Amino acid sequence: MNRPGRARVALLLTVVTAALLTACTGTDADPARADATPTTQPTSSPTPNSPPPPSPSPTASPTPSTAAEIAEAVDKWYTYGGETAMVSLIKEARNAESGRPREALELMVLDFGGLTDALSTARLMGPIPDPKTQTAWAAAIEHLDGAVREILASVPKDGRTIQSLQETGQLLRGWSTFDEGIKSLKSAQALLNRRFGLKPSVDPWEAGA
Repeated sequence: MNRPGRARVALLLTVVTAALLTACTGTDADPARADATPTTQPTSSPTPNSPPPPSPSPTASPTPSTAAEIAEAVDKWYTYGGETAMVSLIKEARNAESGRPREALELMVLDFGGLTDALSTARLMGPIPDPKTQTAWAAAIEHLDGAVREILASVPKDGRTIQSLQETGQLLRGWSTFDEGIKSLKSAQALLNRRFGLKPSVDPWEAGA
């Protein structure tokens, strides 16, 4: 595959019970070591004629603070590409979910190319100038990106068409993360509508939109 999300992969899924998944799920992260001894760096005396440290540079543009300023900034974000980025991300997430397995030993095709492109576009838009809405929007991008990586990583690398128990667990965790991304995406869209009256002309969640 050229890059994550580009290739179409066909395989047979073995769906296992939640009890088996729980028994086989372990913690991958190793605890941080606390026995390292810090090294002592020699200190140097300041030069008598050394110049004072530079003052921090002022910010390039003020951050909107009043309700009116925030509303105006959000409206500009939405008008100049934000709406397009959000609608595209919703549609591509729906398209990607169409390959989600529903039954045991079901042939599935994973194609996240459109979703990865939409995620890249969403990142280029920059943050939404409203902290609460931006939190939901950033969570949607993070969860969906993480889901794509985990689902693709669950694909057998040795030519097998049936996943192992561990790979199946990883796949199901990936789709669970995907669901969290969808929830955050819906939350971001709802906040834009409720707080700023911004919504697309056609609901991108509806079939055929």
